[in-house]
Amino acid sequence: MFRIALCEDEKIYAETQERLCREILDRMNAPYEISVFGSAEDFLAAFSERGDRYHLILLDIIMGGISGMELARRIRESDKETDIIFLTSNPGFMSKGYDVKALHYLLKPAEAEQLGRLIKTVFEEKYQPQFFLLRTGTHTQALIVSDMIALEVVNRKVEITLADRTLYASGKLSDLLDKLPPGHFIRSHSGFAVNMRHIQEFDRAEIIMRGGKRVPVSRSYWEAVKSAYLTYMQNR
Repeated sequence: MFRIALCEDEKIYAETQERLCREILDRMNAPYEISVFGSAEDFLAAFSERGDRYHLILLDIIMGGISGMELARRIRESDKETDIIFLTSNPGFMSKGYDVKALHYLLKPAEAEQLGRLIKTVFEEKYQPQFFLLRTGTHTQALIVSDMIALEVVNRKVEITLADRTLYASGKLSDLLDKLPPGHFIRSHSGFAVNMRHIQEFDRAEIIMRGGKRVPVSRSYWEAVKSAYLTYMQNR
């Protein structure tokens, strides 16, 4: 079940956003559950006391009592992965909150197209992940594509970096990239490719991935990296 939490203290906005989320998920034919909370305190009772967890949390920033920004900080103390989208009627807040790694900010009332695109992204990456079947000798294992951080040519094999381990695939980097779902990886060098989901920062010389891995960017690939990453971010 794809689970969304909506925390909004203004009833009219809560009803509007819930209805919009249901319409989007119904069109996607997705199995879902939406929980609506009228305050941060109500949300914390479910999240902290009962241990309820969600794939996506929509938070109003300005609420009576605990604010949405403070609530997000408390969520991040125990949950680093759940995607958070802030809802606000004040554009001034859209430059805040980077420390809680919000997926996006939306001005209220949220536009159906933009919210739909974000929900689809979270659904595909967190609830319905794409898999890559890695064959090594007589063994086959399924890797979640979004968990793959970087690919590197090492001793005629392709080293696959994940957060908790490193695996190796036989063959060429170009052949492996052809087998992966499109829109995830970009080649930065003849011997390197990175998962754009995990890019933390980059310049003309290198890309720094989440977890600290550094990947070189060659001059011939720079424009392609920049263009692909810009498109990727615009589509999130």
